[in-house]
Amino acid sequence: MKTKYLILTLCVLFIGFNSEAQLLKKLKEKAEQAAERTVLKKTDEVVSQKTEEAIDGVTTGNSKENNKSTKGDEITASANSALQKNTMAKKSFYKEDVVIKMHENGNLNQIQSFDADQVAVRIESEKLPQPGYNDSEGFIYTYGSDGYKKSSLIAVQSQGMMVPTMMLEAYKLPPEPFMAELERQTDQGLTANPFNGIVEFAFIYEPDDFRYEDFKESKQSFKGKSYTRFDYLNEPGYEGSYVLFDDQDRLIEIYTNKSETTQNNSFEMNMMEPGTSLLEYNYESVDVILPEAEEVRVAGQGMMEMMMGSFKKDGVSENSEDDYDTSDSKGMTKSLKKSIKDHKVTADMLPNSYEFDWKYATEMVMESQKKDVIDLTFLLRKGANYQGTLMSDRKNKGNATMVFDEGLNTMVMFMESQGNKIVQMFPIPEAKDSNNAIDFTISELPPKTILGYSCKGLQLENDKYIAKVYHASDTPISLANFLSFAGQKSMNLPDLDPRIIEQFSNGLVMEMEFEDKRKSKNNFNIKAKSLEQAPTKINKNEYQVMNFFAGANMMKN
Repeated sequence: MKTKYLILTLCVLFIGFNSEAQLLKKLKEKAEQAAERTVLKKTDEVVSQKTEEAIDGVTTGNSKENNKSTKGDEITASANSALQKNTMAKKSFYKEDVVIKMHENGNLNQIQSFDADQVAVRIESEKLPQPGYNDSEGFIYTYGSDGYKKSSLIAVQSQGMMVPTMMLEAYKLPPEPFMAELERQTDQGLTANPFNGIVEFAFIYEPDDFRYEDFKESKQSFKGKSYTRFDYLNEPGYEGSYVLFDDQDRLIEIYTNKSETTQNNSFEMNMMEPGTSLLEYNYESVDVILPEAEEVRVAGQGMMEMMMGSFKKDGVSENSEDDYDTSDSKGMTKSLKKSIKDHKVTADMLPNSYEFDWKYATEMVMESQKKDVIDLTFLLRKGANYQGTLMSDRKNKGNATMVFDEGLNTMVMFMESQGNKIVQMFPIPEAKDSNNAIDFTISELPPKTILGYSCKGLQLENDKYIAKVYHASDTPISLANFLSFAGQKSMNLPDLDPRIIEQFSNGLVMEMEFEDKRKSKNNFNIKAKSLEQAPTKINKNEYQVMNFFAGANMMKN
């Protein structure tokens, strides 16, 4: 997850985004998901109800659904058959035994004892007649009058993300390291977060993850041992909350103090009531023996599998450690949430229409998805302080147009799908300072003619990537604010070679071929298909306003 400045620069050259292009991509995906969920609202209500029941069972260890058996679905399984799958990958992550004590308002509610050799956890609580268990494939073991049953609800990968994400929000932990590890586990073909994040946090978080402006670091000594403490900053309503590490950089405590006056915003799932919460991690020897159990499917599991699907991948990932490094993205998620929360632009502030004079059609093909061609059409107008990008889906016959309105500092998403027309607004995140130099060599390519325009070519290469870019400088139109090098400082781009500045200051990029030397699946090419003067108009009143972050009041006419 380190910033790949070569890719960044090429994206800016072609599309004109700032250095937060990936965040806008995530916003676009979130908007599309929101649109889909409005169409499936009734089904979603059913799924949500079952999800809440399942989460309640996970957090209390006493779900009634876990004890229900569906006729014909019972399967007798060995005690720890889960460990036979991806054994080395699991043991390389879960490195040592740990006992986790969960406190609420000073009361010990639950003890989870994790055995790294078995990659399994035993759950003990006064509410349980017998201990519960979780294995490394996400199966939950519960005890009933007829013995132990085990269900695989957490093996549904959306649950493997949902519950831990709620825990992240409840304890206000930095999400970037967790999401990187989620990606790593799914890339390796693992069932991600089979222990709902509670155990995983011990092996994900380290002091460096908290060394940024949202935390205050201090050193403490107790009974001859040294500890590193990080107090929460910039988290209203959570004063006094902290995270503690020992002298081996192991996670020791996560403590939160949620006040009665805390204002829950639209991003919070409100999992915990006001009060104090403490996760206490003790690294001591543990022995866990999973009981023999019948496998059962909980009520609603089939629907959840169908609706939520699986993130699980087959095979071994080609990714390197760099792909999971979050050292340069600390606080990014919180910053994005804040920018959305503080975004004051409403539909009433948008112009009645966005008008364009030119259409610049391109085609993008990914090496890993050659059958799925992405049509990108840039909508342009001379002198306008906005530009549009129309993305068409050939499979589903839907489309979305992103309009980047510089005057309002807003990305306006106009979506059309299955007869629905929806508009959603997002802030354009501010670019962050970057002092990193771009370490690639530049060489000239033979010129070529594309769409009748004479194009110059440059090849940019480093030890990981090769990019070949062709550019026409005499086109009658350029992308709005297209890489305005006079404003390079405000865009906070890394220092660029003068040859790039000279060649790309005007006109259009007509072709780009990108090669990842390590992972061919990341290779892609973009080619110009047409450039024509064609009036296009997007009328705001034809779209229904959707506020994804407004809960029940999401849709407005």
